[in-house]
Amino acid sequence: MGVHVKLSRISSVVAAAAIAPAVLFASPAVAADAATAPANSAPDTAPDAKPDTHGNAKADDDNRVAILRIIHKSKPGSSVYEAAQAAMNGSPEDRVRYLKEGYELAQFADDRLRTVQISSTAGKGLRRAALEALRKGTHEALRQFLEVGQYAARDEDNCVEISRILHTAKRGSVLYESIQKALDGSPEDRTRFLEVGQYEARETDDRILVTRISGSGGRHLKEAARKALLGDKAEDIRHFLDVGQYEARKLDDAEAAKAKGGKDRENAKEGQESKDVRATSGEKQKQGGTKDVKDVKDVKDVKDVKDVKDIKGATESNGTTGTNPAVATSGTSSSGAQLAATGAGSATPWAVGGTAVTLTAGAGLIVASRRRTSQS
Repeated sequence: MGVHVKLSRISSVVAAAAIAPAVLFASPAVAADAATAPANSAPDTAPDAKPDTHGNAKADDDNRVAILRIIHKSKPGSSVYEAAQAAMNGSPEDRVRYLKEGYELAQFADDRLRTVQISSTAGKGLRRAALEALRKGTHEALRQFLEVGQYAARDEDNCVEISRILHTAKRGSVLYESIQKALDGSPEDRTRFLEVGQYEARETDDRILVTRISGSGGRHLKEAARKALLGDKAEDIRHFLDVGQYEARKLDDAEAAKAKGGKDRENAKEGQESKDVRATSGEKQKQGGTKDVKDVKDVKDVKDVKDVKDIKGATESNGTTGTNPAVATSGTSSSGAQLAATGAGSATPWAVGGTAVTLTAGAGLIVASRRRTSQS
């Protein structure tokens, strides 16, 4: 009989040990799984099941497990997190109170704070929606904004911002095409464009522009563009477009001006040498021409006095065979005038006069000789 009683007690203990885990992780644990951190975009929900209020040790252990799960999913510093920590450090009644109503109140405070933070940094549409939820002042209004309203309002603001960028984009550029795709896409596409896509498109357009600039520049500009294109950072491209290209152009302009100055000096030197050659040639021609003119004048003077018939006529008209004053005077005057024009010295008229006298005397002798011949 005693053995039978002992076996019955052992069977009861074994059965209790078997069902203990199922009882330990019952409905309070499931309720704790529904709670989430207030900082997350997904809403937090209050526990579905009521906490065990019997006050025994087993029920308090179940409440502890539920609160620990809430702490694990909450953001440190949030109202839900701090209230849960206080409940864990309090009495079994504090833990029952937290699971019954404290969690909901803490979650409302976190949702309200999150909505205020969004409104302070949001665009026009998102701020308007957040302020409307805060104005209503109910937890349901805040939950609706955090779960649905904020995303619709944010996409509205994104569309406005992308349209603003579109007005500054050049038609046909990579940025322009990316904007068109974002506007035609989903809200996620627009968010990605503003966070990443626009910067990738701008860098591609900048690289294309640098390539075009390098094709029309000098040695320094080409080298600066090459270094910018080889860089891995978008800042290298922007620095070239904002600063580098102008510094390189200055160096190219300085080299071009230096080369032009050297060429101008060389041309000036060649022009001076050509001018000197022309001046020397002109001086020689002038000297040769003066000599020729002088020779011609001398020949003309001699020709004037070599005409024997004129000399004879002049002699007979004056009634003498000596020096003809008229001829001499005329010859002297003419020679003087001619020689003055050529710049001859004062001895030249005397030489011409002597020549005229000699020719006149010779002419007289010839006439006298002919008269004697005719008389004989």
